[in-house]
Amino acid sequence: MKRAENNVVVPDCTVEELHRHQQQVVKDQIRHGVVADEVGLDRAFFTEHHFELAGAEMSTNPLNAQMAVAAQTDDIKLCQMGNILPWHDPVRLAEQAAMLDVYSDGRAEIGIGRGYQPREAEVLGGMYWGGTCMDDEKNRQVFEEKYEIMLKAWTEDLVSHNGHFHHVPPNYTKHHHTQDHAYLDDDVSEYDVEDVMDWDESGDMYSANNTRILLSTNSKVQQIPVFPQPVQEPYPQIWMPVVSPRSTKWSASNGVNGVITLGPRSRIKPVVDDYYDAAEAAGWPDRRPEYDGEPFAYGWDERRQRGLGFYRLVFNTEVADEEAFEQFKLGSEAIWDHLAASYSAELLLDLSDDEIETLRERQGLDEDQHVRADFEMLEKKSIAVVGDSDQIADEIADICETVGFTGLNLLGYFEVPGLPGEEADRQLRVFAEEVAPYLEEEFPSP
Repeated sequence: MKRAENNVVVPDCTVEELHRHQQQVVKDQIRHGVVADEVGLDRAFFTEHHFELAGAEMSTNPLNAQMAVAAQTDDIKLCQMGNILPWHDPVRLAEQAAMLDVYSDGRAEIGIGRGYQPREAEVLGGMYWGGTCMDDEKNRQVFEEKYEIMLKAWTEDLVSHNGHFHHVPPNYTKHHHTQDHAYLDDDVSEYDVEDVMDWDESGDMYSANNTRILLSTNSKVQQIPVFPQPVQEPYPQIWMPVVSPRSTKWSASNGVNGVITLGPRSRIKPVVDDYYDAAEAAGWPDRRPEYDGEPFAYGWDERRQRGLGFYRLVFNTEVADEEAFEQFKLGSEAIWDHLAASYSAELLLDLSDDEIETLRERQGLDEDQHVRADFEMLEKKSIAVVGDSDQIADEIADICETVGFTGLNLLGYFEVPGLPGEEADRQLRVFAEEVAPYLEEEFPSP
């Protein structure tokens, strides 16, 4: 990574070279998940992002990558943050997520999101299902309908759905399948033919000469089974990034765990309060009937596996040389330059007027120019937590105590653009060995 003329951090390579680098990133991410299992961490979160020219968030298929992690691990839970629903066919996504849960023996936890970058949303969702992020209301409707279909696919023997964006199966779907008919007509099946198919023995004048028996009549399929279903009952825990009050309230009201994305510590408590207010108003929903309606602990409830987590960039300076630390600092700024291309740094960082003025002076900017998030400010805002193991543990504990958490679910962010994958692995290992035990003692599970 390097600084461009305007100090924005960009890749120090050609686009052709970027393609090769991103191949290595895929391997690094999978290895990183395996290392996290080896050192005893609870979860590995992989994101979904596409077409990132500057390379800050490339992770195009988290479910596929986590299948590779599942094959090499035994204990770690496999989460995505998240699968962007408006970009996916919900039935296919439900199948793929269930495949991960089955293959990992019930270790999948499924992340969902709405998407916010037009380049991704327009290519993958806007033209197909109206999943554009340039029409927020339509995007939300698409998201909620796809979510409903996924839950049906995971929990119902036979699925049908007639909504605004999806018809499952489409009402014109011919299916004169004699084997299916014979199975449904047999006593072994708890469903009858009429439950699943609109069977018509008469020929279709438009396809009577068709040698394909499936299409030879007007028989139609009305419901479909979606295989496989998840091992976990009724379905895996769902996660969602929570930023706006509306998304925060939706997730809380639907029994979905939330992840507070990278931001200053000042933005954590308002999100937490919104989430818990909405959860209480909705009657403390939970995907598991035995817990539905039961309040859960503030912040993170380890027994229930319910509540909120939050991201922090983490770097232990005691185990790294100066060059690696400089790479981490530059990579951290690259992430924020990427985010600030969508939202202003002033808003994202919750900057005071004095802090904005300080950044303007440091960066030599005029009054009408937006400031950048330099590493010094990221550290001041506790977005980047750096130092030796004791300093890192103390800073994280202080954040939790300031917010009032009774339990802790920290998502450590060890990978940044430009930092070698092996260094990210080393950072993860020392965190698990030296910081996590202190935090587990400070915030013990029941």
